[in-house]
Amino acid sequence: MKTIHQNWTGVFVFCLAMCSLSPAGFADTTDKPHAVFVVGTLHYSPQNSMPAFAKELERFGFRTTVILPKGDPEQNKNDVGLPGLEALKEADVAIFFMRFLSLPDDQFKCIIDYVESGKPVVGFRTSTHAFLYPEEHSHFRWNNDFGRYVLGTRYMAHLQGQTDCRIVERHKDHPVLTGVANEQFCSTGSLYLTNLQPGCVPLVLGSGRGRADRLVENRFGTYYVSETATDIVAWTWQNQWGGRVFCSSFGHVGDFGVEPIMRILINGTCWAADQPPPPTDAKINTFHVEEAEE
Repeated sequence: MKTIHQNWTGVFVFCLAMCSLSPAGFADTTDKPHAVFVVGTLHYSPQNSMPAFAKELERFGFRTTVILPKGDPEQNKNDVGLPGLEALKEADVAIFFMRFLSLPDDQFKCIIDYVESGKPVVGFRTSTHAFLYPEEHSHFRWNNDFGRYVLGTRYMAHLQGQTDCRIVERHKDHPVLTGVANEQFCSTGSLYLTNLQPGCVPLVLGSGRGRADRLVENRFGTYYVSETATDIVAWTWQNQWGGRVFCSSFGHVGDFGVEPIMRILINGTCWAADQPPPPTDAKINTFHVEEAEE
């Protein structure tokens, strides 16, 4: 595996490539689909989890580039946004883990150009609320529309504590669920509430608990949230630009230590990239994520 650390005005871009024959059968790096990870938040420490996830993805036939922020990129607190997004031009699949970004126009354009090209998109956890532009900004609509129209749901609200998960029985034979046992498993992250677009295929359900029944008023809307709820935590879709979409609210630091979750995330990325998932008996490595201070 070759690793290149390149500093692009405050961003580290990790280009990870294996030159040997991969389990998926790609003979050299030019035959392997190129997965570009865009880490646009420090929330849930994706700057630690995504490089490790990329290494695991490489075991199954991908070459990867991971774009990491220097400092906190949310609302452009680091004053540089996310330089390096030009790498999306060479991506076969983009994996987004972003939250509340207010990117400069040229960087924002890299993401939207990729999405509108109809290429595959993978979204983890906070990516349903990837942007936070002020109301008077020309990109304001993307605060909700990235989640709604790119990934399949806008963000609404979330509960508290862990989430008990199970696969959706009617879709148990979906490629994303290859090798995932039909038994309960636990995410350490809180349950996100969804409002999926027509055509989304729900694959995993989660049940969680929050505070007492309450009315939630936030920048995304006004909702009545029950103390307990069950909702969809992983799904597939085809968005309006023709791109395959796999999205999940998985991505909490503890999720990468849970084998069924890791398998679903690997399988989902393969599905989005139109690649076969690892065989049922393939070992999927889990890993511990160091939770960094924000």
